[in-house]
Amino acid sequence: MRHKPLIGLVSLSILLHACVTVVPSSSMLSSSSSSPTSSNSSSLTMPSSTLEEALDIFDTIGIRYPYLTDHLDLPSIITGRVTLEWYGEGLTIVQDKLIHPFPVRDLSATLFARLRIDGEPFIQSYPIVFKALINAPEVDKVAELRLTLSSGLTFDDIIYEEERLASSVLYEDVHGTMQTRSISAPLRIRTRGHSTRFMPKKAFRLSYETNVSLLGMKAAKNYILLANYIDHSLVRNASVHYLSRYFPSLYPIDYRFVDVVINNEYQGVYLLTERVEFHPNRLDIDFIPDAAGLDSGYMVELDHPGYFQGDGVEGVDYFLLNGKPYYLKEPNTDAEGYTQGHFNYIKSYIQNVYTLLERKEDVSALIDIPNWIDYFLIQEVTKNVDVGWGSSYMVKAPGEPLRFQPLWDFDLALGVGNYFESGPEGHWGWKDFDKNDFFTLMMKIPSIYQAFKARLAEFDQQILPEWLAWFSENETRLSSMAARNIEKWPLNTCEGPWCPIIDELLQVESYTDHLDFITEYIVTRVDWMKNNIR
Repeated sequence: MRHKPLIGLVSLSILLHACVTVVPSSSMLSSSSSSPTSSNSSSLTMPSSTLEEALDIFDTIGIRYPYLTDHLDLPSIITGRVTLEWYGEGLTIVQDKLIHPFPVRDLSATLFARLRIDGEPFIQSYPIVFKALINAPEVDKVAELRLTLSSGLTFDDIIYEEERLASSVLYEDVHGTMQTRSISAPLRIRTRGHSTRFMPKKAFRLSYETNVSLLGMKAAKNYILLANYIDHSLVRNASVHYLSRYFPSLYPIDYRFVDVVINNEYQGVYLLTERVEFHPNRLDIDFIPDAAGLDSGYMVELDHPGYFQGDGVEGVDYFLLNGKPYYLKEPNTDAEGYTQGHFNYIKSYIQNVYTLLERKEDVSALIDIPNWIDYFLIQEVTKNVDVGWGSSYMVKAPGEPLRFQPLWDFDLALGVGNYFESGPEGHWGWKDFDKNDFFTLMMKIPSIYQAFKARLAEFDQQILPEWLAWFSENETRLSSMAARNIEKWPLNTCEGPWCPIIDELLQVESYTDHLDFITEYIVTRVDWMKNNIR
């Protein structure tokens, strides 16, 4: 019998003295080795039959994947004579399942299998690569979400006002091999967005009947498909969600790049994301209806578009503060145990924060100041037009201070808009434009202002290089991925009821030039901020 060469197939005492290196083959994560030294070889005194048995077992359980895209079920052996244990430094293994950490970059590690046969230990090591799924995929590994509407419905039947039944199939990368997976849970789909739903390339909300995991994302019922029609780079939202991983208090939104096909017609490259909501597998905050003093879990959104479209009832669904509308997003007013007292509590809480900031009094007991600084730092670096208009979420967990989270809606940021001063110079979220009252007021408090400056310096030195590296590391894959999208949605076009793209970007004919525009904008913007926020 011929076996693949094994490493570490020695007694445990010998392994502790031997340094073993594994070099994976180009096609699989398989067992490979260098031969033991002569001194180690002389220690192998096990019966040849036991050694052969170990070789056969390791050959059977070999992990043959170029990388992992999700959690991995590991083989389990427990018999009267044989046991198998998996372990590895920095690895999480729960009930023989290797947990994927979903890193920001591909992560290499070593997985060990400890086999005992009649009490004799044998150890094998396997090189592991955890794939960073938030990065752009290789051109032949782009996931495809195929949606089929029910009852003969056509694409034009998908509307904002009413959900349509559909089924879904994923063509996805499973540990290096493209596979098709039918999703059994029924699905409802509608268009979404205050303005984006009117664009030629529609954005969608997906609602499954049960919790579903898509492309390794934590299982939930609701997902968003962002079209990024006015962002010809396709990455403004993705790059900010990537950036947020360096700011954990902002609750980073998970996302994946995916091609979308509806009724067998290609719709383009989309960004599949979580929906902004409370959920045990997402922003895990509970609404506690009987919480003492009504200090429960709340989410409030600054939402001018909804207000001007007549959404909700003042005093029930939203309240006005300095003329600006803040909507209660969580809990749902239909939630069991919800009362008007809950609405009044969070309204009063936020009004109290506003008053203390206005008076320049100590507000540290009510808000998470470092979180506020990080949130508005990113809004200012990206010069996001919506910082004082909509999609600005405030969250309060029971017993905790008020935080701004998560970051959302950055397709009109980083220089794309033509109806405001979108260039990389100039104050934006506060001061001259007074866009966001909370940003304006906090920056008038000297201690917070100084902390903002210090955080900007730290961002410039430590985080900005990581953010810029994301663009360079993904450029080739993004360009390949975008090619098919550009055929359907050309770079120099912008149709619909309005076109908020600056002329300079409408003249760009190269996709990589769009990426270069963003990175140059970021560098210029940060330099301007360093020199002018004094």
